[in-house]
Amino acid sequence: MRKYLIIVFSLVLIFFSCTKRTYISEEVVYSVDGNSELVIDHSSKPVKTNVNIADEQELISSVIKYAHSLEGTPYKWGGTTPAGFDCSGFVQHVYAHFGVKIPRMPADMAAISKKVDVKNIKPGDIVYFKGSNISSSEIGHVALVISSSGDDFKMIHATSKGVVVNSFSQYDYWKIRYMFATRFEKSLLISN
Repeated sequence: MRKYLIIVFSLVLIFFSCTKRTYISEEVVYSVDGNSELVIDHSSKPVKTNVNIADEQELISSVIKYAHSLEGTPYKWGGTTPAGFDCSGFVQHVYAHFGVKIPRMPADMAAISKKVDVKNIKPGDIVYFKGSNISSSEIGHVALVISSSGDDFKMIHATSKGVVVNSFSQYDYWKIRYMFATRFEKSLLISN
């Protein structure tokens, strides 16, 4: 009976996407170690990260560089570590690597940030998309902007093909699913 319940529960979870506010346990534990933060994930060895970046542009540059280092990481539903990511787990992990704690769920990320017009998107912003159900009004996917030009931008994100870089304007799939973009406040990114 227990085996049957586990299978049923697993199947129910499979039908949910990152649009749902399903609880996913934290896989990253934070502890303070002097001027650095020790990030421990349960799938790898501890990694020291520098949280003393005092300049917002330097932080965003470092975030993007680190995100690029994760290109090719496989997709894993509910994944929040370099062993495998889903879309919001990837964005959360990349910022957490530099001591910036943001929520796990896309709707919560949007709630703590301010919306920006597509023409004003800049590196470090988060872009939000509908999922496979185009008629849904819920956020189904998030990505990190790595460069921008006018109303076009490049983004890095965890897709079913793993962590990849895409140009927004090249893919109708993303253009028709685009919802909005947000930017985290400097006070969230840089601690004084």
